[in-house]
Amino acid sequence: MPAYEKKLYKWQRECLDAWKNNHYRGIANVVTGAGKTFLALAAIAQARALYPDLMVRIVVPTIPLAHQWEMALLHQSGPDEWRPGFFGGGKRDDPDRHVIIYIINSARDSLAGHIRRDLALQRHVLLICDECHHYTSKENRKIFGFLEGAHASALREKELYLCLGLSATPFGTSNDEVLFRSLGREIYQYGFDSAVNEGIISPFTVCEVSSSFYADELAEYGELTFRIGKALIALLRAHPQLKKLRERKEKSFIRAVMRIAKEADMDPEEPACTYLMLTWQRKEISTLARARLSCCLSILEQLRESDRVLIFCERIAQAEEMAGLIRRAFGNVCGVYHSQMTKEARTRILSEFREETFRILVSCKALDEGIDVPDANIGIVLSSTAVERQRIQRLGRLIRRAEGKATACLYYIYIRESTDDAAFLPELQECESFSLRYYPAEGVFSNDLYEYVSGGLVRSARDQGYNTAQLEEVRKCLTEGLVCADYLLSAKEQARRAQSAKDRHSKNYWGVMRRVGDAFRGKR
Repeated sequence: MPAYEKKLYKWQRECLDAWKNNHYRGIANVVTGAGKTFLALAAIAQARALYPDLMVRIVVPTIPLAHQWEMALLHQSGPDEWRPGFFGGGKRDDPDRHVIIYIINSARDSLAGHIRRDLALQRHVLLICDECHHYTSKENRKIFGFLEGAHASALREKELYLCLGLSATPFGTSNDEVLFRSLGREIYQYGFDSAVNEGIISPFTVCEVSSSFYADELAEYGELTFRIGKALIALLRAHPQLKKLRERKEKSFIRAVMRIAKEADMDPEEPACTYLMLTWQRKEISTLARARLSCCLSILEQLRESDRVLIFCERIAQAEEMAGLIRRAFGNVCGVYHSQMTKEARTRILSEFREETFRILVSCKALDEGIDVPDANIGIVLSSTAVERQRIQRLGRLIRRAEGKATACLYYIYIRESTDDAAFLPELQECESFSLRYYPAEGVFSNDLYEYVSGGLVRSARDQGYNTAQLEEVRKCLTEGLVCADYLLSAKEQARRAQSAKDRHSKNYWGVMRRVGDAFRGKR
């Protein structure tokens, strides 16, 4: 058995077998943190053993992800000729290098030509597309231009072209056909449930936190909802072909409306444009609802100083405001990471977070994908898109295993009077979940079932003769546990933490959480 195969997980060996059986082509759909990069390194090693002339072309969406690939390859590579070069991010290394990492913005106009040249020289080519769902747009799909015309038949005849697509998010759009034609079919799936059950990613909990608009926001949201209803009537009257799409609640409804608006050059007199503008304005009210900020601060107040926290926002201004509020409340404990910062500033912020200069990192989409921060154990989604891929990527930032990290928890804040989804990812099965209701005026949380169980424990303690100070300690522990949800940890993990507690209150806390956990597990 080759040395690299001894280090592979079972799913990675199965995926490599599927790749081989599909003539070394195909897409692997694998949850973040399970080892997609190591899978690709094993695929490179396997292909190199077959074809010593192999040219490896790796495409990534961002510069930070390119640097992570570089580090992984440097650990794996042997002779100097297999050390990776770069194409993008200010670098243009010699395309005759055996391994080159391309950043998509530079790859659009260069990669296809480089691969055509490799094939003309009868070299074998392995194309690895990381986060491949990014490469379906009109511009990005240019990287597959070498597959057009006579080159396609030549590739089929001589089997010079090998490829592997990597993604952590589901497929399901019409554009995905571009990937299937260029990279092959989906050959393997490995999701959250399997990775948790097999201990490959960290166990995690999802907490769905509902909050409310402030009165002025609620009034404005209601007014826009009324106007959207009128705009929809006008839209369906002008374009009756949309009625069936809307009745079926198909995603293609909004795409069809956008297409109509684009064809009308966004003419404000076009009903499709009016409908889109109003729905966007209403979404902005929900995205920027002030209760999201106060809810996030209240969650942070309940967390431990040892927690490493990622906060996900939808707007840069919102991220900056959230960071300012955190600094005023807790001191210099957080940094901000977003696309309008310079490359140097983003690199510095990530480095400081990893080195624990600060423990909270507030981001705006730029952190959603491809950034490795394995020691982060808490995520707070301040405001969220409806796009499932982005939600999966955000959860993926938290679930990588790291030394000393037993579990992870993601808090998803939504506004209950809005069109926000109440469930962060409804399809998740193998994870603990709980819900909280947040009252922004008081800054407090509630959960009816938890409070019912807590009341029973306090009554039981009173019946057992606990004195006033002891009852107050029980209540304090119960209050602390409501938001942290430590009662959902396994009994084994609760016992371990109680045993390692450094003070009496911590030991009491874990004892109380064990009692609450037993109740939720149906033992009491």
